[in-house]
Amino acid sequence: MANAMQFSSLCNRTAVPVLNQPQLVYVLTELLPGEAMANVRMPLNFALVLDRSGSMAGEKLRTMKEAVKRIIDQLDPNDVVSLITFETRTQLLAQAQPVRDKHALKQMVDRIKDGGGTVMAPAIYEGIRQVSLYYTPERVSRIILLTDGEATDKEDDSRIQADQAGSMGLPIIGLGFGKDWKEDFMFELADRSLMLPAGARGGKVEFIRTPDMAMNVFQEVFQSMHIVAQNVVTNVRMVQGLEARRVWQVAPIIRDISMGAIQGRAVVVQAGDLEQGGAAYLYEIMLPPRPEGLVRVAQTDVTYDVPRSAPERQAADLLLQFTNDPALYNQYNGRVMNIVEKVQAFKLQTQALSEAEAGNVGSATRKLRAAVTILLNQGDSELAQQMTQEADRLEQSGQISSEGKKTIKLTSRKTVKLSDLDDQS
Repeated sequence: MANAMQFSSLCNRTAVPVLNQPQLVYVLTELLPGEAMANVRMPLNFALVLDRSGSMAGEKLRTMKEAVKRIIDQLDPNDVVSLITFETRTQLLAQAQPVRDKHALKQMVDRIKDGGGTVMAPAIYEGIRQVSLYYTPERVSRIILLTDGEATDKEDDSRIQADQAGSMGLPIIGLGFGKDWKEDFMFELADRSLMLPAGARGGKVEFIRTPDMAMNVFQEVFQSMHIVAQNVVTNVRMVQGLEARRVWQVAPIIRDISMGAIQGRAVVVQAGDLEQGGAAYLYEIMLPPRPEGLVRVAQTDVTYDVPRSAPERQAADLLLQFTNDPALYNQYNGRVMNIVEKVQAFKLQTQALSEAEAGNVGSATRKLRAAVTILLNQGDSELAQQMTQEADRLEQSGQISSEGKKTIKLTSRKTVKLSDLDDQS
């Protein structure tokens, strides 16, 4: 499947000034499925592990059930799904099965009622057991865990189950509903299921802030399981003298992946599975002084496996013009700068949260307000409003709210879809 991927590397500027000192540039690498891959995905094999405790009563439970039924409607006969609910007890509503009778599955969802506590570990165990029944390398296997509160059983029991999921190659996707669940614990379960070292963050966790968001969040998670390529590795090989300072994954979410990715003059990103929506990475690179002229500063390439096809490789050269002409070096790539600003807003918010937790209220407030300015310039008025409220609260009480912490750790990591940037230049 030749050139199944749309692969590009763009610098935030095509020309830079001739200086007697190092200067910083940003390089954006994007991976998007080509036409041959755009409407193809691997079959799914996933368990929905759903909290139905008493606190889920009312609008939460209703919207959760509607969201689950919408996902069922979009499944194919080649997909496998299981339905598990938990409160004080765990209940297997539908054992793992190919999706051949959607009506029967949706009837089971409709019968879910609230009641009881939040005993989580046995439910995760059952999710692992069900997904393992149909586990093959040809299927995308996941456990989707939704809860709206803190586990009432021992958290270590759930950690043990997440470790077991990781050893079997079964990632846990966490969905937190409302404001009373523990985001750090959910992140830990997701990270452990990927077998990440302590302190590393790469697991997928989503925040359903209000019931009316449930449908969209479930849909985003469903789309994230649409895998079109596997074993994806991007490699940026820089010429002598260049130095990579930071590396960020910027799509589908923002996170710092510098540790492990920067390897001398190369930046190697083990991307793993590629979602149908694509992926992107932003590199902060220091250029050494150079004379005028066009220079190849790096070669970028991507290797990947496409189901039922031979491994693929694509490469591209990254060229930069060193010039004394201001008309050339003052031009910037709007697409790349859009992403740079999103990363900057994310950094300011996460730094503000860290400083607030350390008691540095003044500095934290200033960083939040600086993030608000960027968010408004980006047109993200909703997140800007939330951060303004958190900055006001921080000034008055010295603390960021529980909901604000979840928003910063989760919502602020999101970027627009890569396809939405097509008109940026």
